[in-house]
Amino acid sequence: MTTIATLGPAGTFSDRVAQEFRESLAGEVTINYCSSIKKVFQTIGAGSEYGIVPIENLSEGFIPLVLDLLVTSHLRIIGEIIIPINFSCVARVPDLKQITRLYVQFVSRGQCSEFIESLGEQVEIVTTESNTEALNQMTGDLQTSGAVVPGQLVKPDFPLVIENINDYPNNQTRFFVLAGERSSFPECNNSRRCKTSIIIINDDDHPGLLENILSSFSKRKINLLAITSRPTKEEFGRYHFFIALDGHHAEPRVKDAFEEIGKISRVKILGSYERAR
Repeated sequence: MTTIATLGPAGTFSDRVAQEFRESLAGEVTINYCSSIKKVFQTIGAGSEYGIVPIENLSEGFIPLVLDLLVTSHLRIIGEIIIPINFSCVARVPDLKQITRLYVQFVSRGQCSEFIESLGEQVEIVTTESNTEALNQMTGDLQTSGAVVPGQLVKPDFPLVIENINDYPNNQTRFFVLAGERSSFPECNNSRRCKTSIIIINDDDHPGLLENILSSFSKRKINLLAITSRPTKEEFGRYHFFIALDGHHAEPRVKDAFEEIGKISRVKILGSYERAR
């Protein structure tokens, strides 16, 4: 039996992606619902063969916690899946002005910030680990409460439903499919469809470091798809760099770039995988 770990409980966007990935696997597959993203990382290779985690939202950008966990983990990226994201506000009361407490998942809060701010300071905002938890807490709250939930969790019997409250109507989130280092899941074999993600580990910060890294790619005409940084948590001004690029890590020009960068910094290859369609 194959197990996929993802952020639970059932009904989350992560669960939706896990169900989609399950369709690509043969045999019996179960979903292991974890209470946090960190626990998803911990269970991959220790009870679960694969894991699904959100990595980037169209409006909010990269999720810092996932980037930090990728630095220290020994997992590899084997795929990415992009899904549309839409949120609704549901409540136990029929009038929006009656809401005094709003439950919202920590990532969803940033994607619906304009709506939440419009409620005013008199509304208490309670942050949760998952969207389903926000709904469950609201349902068990005897107060005049509401919740921000994915559109698919909306039930017709709510006294109040306000749809599409996300800041951007074309909101999307990108998810990584992760596996252990020894996973036999096949890598992308079509370089034109491949992406590679890496981390530049900053052990020796010096002037021109980032310029030299970017130059190694540009002079070989390697297209960079994303670059972001996270603090090393060792001292101010030092950062790790996360880079996504076109192509497979074994391609000669990509391999040469990594070897050149490796002379001035550590390169951690997170994986080569087929880009989401």
